[in-house]
Amino acid sequence: MKTINLSPGLKQRLWAVSQKLGRPETDLIQEAVLNFLEEFEDTQDAQQRLENPPEHYLTLAEVEQELGLAD
Repeated sequence: MKTINLSPGLKQRLWAVSQKLGRPETDLIQEAVLNFLEEFEDTQDAQQRLENPPEHYLTLAEVEQELGLAD
């Protein structure tokens, strides 16, 4: 368990949303942190791929062939 400090304005907004959704504030905070971490990790992965691209990319025709979708 962690303790976080929120500004009064953010506390009020969080409370209002939790009331509107009928969900506990802790659930909303957990969901927001999870979404942030997933987005951050996806961005890091994309950045790494841009910096270290693979040696070979599959063409659309190659993908279709591998999936059995080629004409």
